[in-house]
Amino acid sequence: MLVCRSCVHLSAVLLLTCCWSEPTSSSQAIRESEEDLEPVDYSGYQVIRVHPGTQQERLSLIRYYSETTDAGVTLWTEPSKLDHSLDFLVSKKALRAFQLLLRRRRLSFEVLIDDLQRLIDEQREESNEYKRREEERIARNRRSISQSTVSNCSETNERDFYDSTVANRYANYTEISNWLKLVARAYPNISEIFEIGRSYYGQPLTGIKITIGRNSTKPAVWIDAGIHAREWIAPATANYIINALITGRHDDLVIRGLLEEFEWYIMPSINPDGYDYSHTTDRLWRKTRSRVQSHRRTCFGVDANRNFDFHWQSECEFNPRCRGRLACGDVFSGSRPLSEPETIALTNFILANRNRIKMYLSLHSYSQLFLLPWGYTTEHSSDYDDLKNMSEKAAIALTRLYDTNYSIGTPGDILYKASGGSMDWAKGVAGIKYAITMELRDTGSYGFLLPAQQIEPTGKETWAAVKEMVKELKKDTCWMTRTNC
Repeated sequence: MLVCRSCVHLSAVLLLTCCWSEPTSSSQAIRESEEDLEPVDYSGYQVIRVHPGTQQERLSLIRYYSETTDAGVTLWTEPSKLDHSLDFLVSKKALRAFQLLLRRRRLSFEVLIDDLQRLIDEQREESNEYKRREEERIARNRRSISQSTVSNCSETNERDFYDSTVANRYANYTEISNWLKLVARAYPNISEIFEIGRSYYGQPLTGIKITIGRNSTKPAVWIDAGIHAREWIAPATANYIINALITGRHDDLVIRGLLEEFEWYIMPSINPDGYDYSHTTDRLWRKTRSRVQSHRRTCFGVDANRNFDFHWQSECEFNPRCRGRLACGDVFSGSRPLSEPETIALTNFILANRNRIKMYLSLHSYSQLFLLPWGYTTEHSSDYDDLKNMSEKAAIALTRLYDTNYSIGTPGDILYKASGGSMDWAKGVAGIKYAITMELRDTGSYGFLLPAQQIEPTGKETWAAVKEMVKELKKDTCWMTRTNC
């Protein structure tokens, strides 16, 4: 049993007092020297859903706005083969001309978000208000802390710890990192911090390992999130899963069994520089923050999920205008594979533990999808049916909670071919059979700006899916133990 000073409500207070940390002075200096950190203003920007009449019109729009970077119109998310419509982010300056173009072509459209900046501001204010209320609640509880006894260290306090730090709001990287450290301090017998390297700005790339027992030969489950900075629901969902493992071990035999049988390695954000930048400067930032020189222009960042050393830039082989080669574009795949310290660190850690990691899961948003290998080609992996069966069972468990529907398939089946992704690398290089990507809520109404009210239901349904995935994983004795093959 934990002693009273390790009670989680005490740790929540520590978060606000002695344990707060800021980025190092060196990384802060790099940030300030590279560019002006004046926030990007999206006032008047709209997200517009277009309904092309024919496949030819659809492909024409995709091709033009994929290859044009200065038109003030970009694809809000990648086109899906499951949905004929296309979502575009349109600047205030380009709005009139874009709508005129659509009307001239007689293409129907609807406005999903009528002022992007207003929505960003509203969500930021909601998050600040939630944090303020929690800080006031913690301050009111300080007097009672001195009267706490060992018997107060309960599951309720554990939930309170989560609620008062990172729950139901989009915490920044410092807040997430401090919360992970406090979890590890409060529960040293079942959790510990691990660091796989440093980001471009020198920030520690940290995660948490959770397990019961010290058997170093246990199989492992890997979950990462936040490789794309603007997909805030992914780190928030990873936080939810961490909390579910910590608090669920008391009275949920299934969760306790998962901790006894597996080591869980969870990294809520593997792109902390980009994630921070999306909080401070550009809410829609996707890439890392490395500096790239291109034709006398200084560009920033690489799409880390196009930067892995497996069929890197294969879709660009016969296409000189390939988006992956546009250094200032959102999906720039880097000057070379593994050009980013973040992708190098991730690959090194996973390769060092490849014999024990039995499932690789990467959390993204949005579109509500289970994506399976391969991404670089339209061909399926040889064991596609096994991964599809696992995903189908997970989707059923997920849908059961809130009737949220997910589709299943390869990126080539559902979206588009994309090479150099972490999922393909985990399977093709690290040899992890069950390598899967989940695109979380929603399907476009809010997109990357999913309201904080949806964090908890997204976390609950994703955790239900993950539990079902591991349940199916255990059935594959050939893969797990190399028996019954």
